[in-house]
Amino acid sequence: MKTLYLLRHAKSSWKDSDLKDIKRPLKKRGHFQADLVSDHLSSLVPPPQQVLCSPSVRTRETLLYFLEVWPLNREEIQYQKSLYLADKKTLLESVQALPADRDIVLLVGHNPGLTDFAQKLLQAESEELSALRTSAFLQIDFDVERWEQVRPHTGSLKLHLSPKDLEG
Repeated sequence: MKTLYLLRHAKSSWKDSDLKDIKRPLKKRGHFQADLVSDHLSSLVPPPQQVLCSPSVRTRETLLYFLEVWPLNREEIQYQKSLYLADKKTLLESVQALPADRDIVLLVGHNPGLTDFAQKLLQAESEELSALRTSAFLQIDFDVERWEQVRPHTGSLKLHLSPKDLEG
């Protein structure tokens, strides 16, 4: 069994229009979202054994909140340029390349690719997702022994959480 966590970055700031997209930080609301979701998940699901993260500022800042509740060694965190605004094909290739000894992996990325990827992985039409909100977290389980065996429509959605679910 392999478990993939998907995390969309928290709400980012558009305040500085001169800033390149990859350099956009989280806005105040984004910090709140990431903190809220990470705190909730800390006692709900086991920590990942490896993290794949887009190198953008907003994904890195979002990930920091999760690293506070899931301490990981630096060598377990990979920032991959190919994940910045990646499409579903690139995301699938990244997952399929994971080492077999990792059973739980977190992938931190962007829409629309992350939503497209999640939709592609899920087995049943009843598990279709609308666009993932900022700070949305998914847990998708696969009945496989190796990541390279992950294929479209083989995943089972175990958890879908967004800040809106936790805000009262």
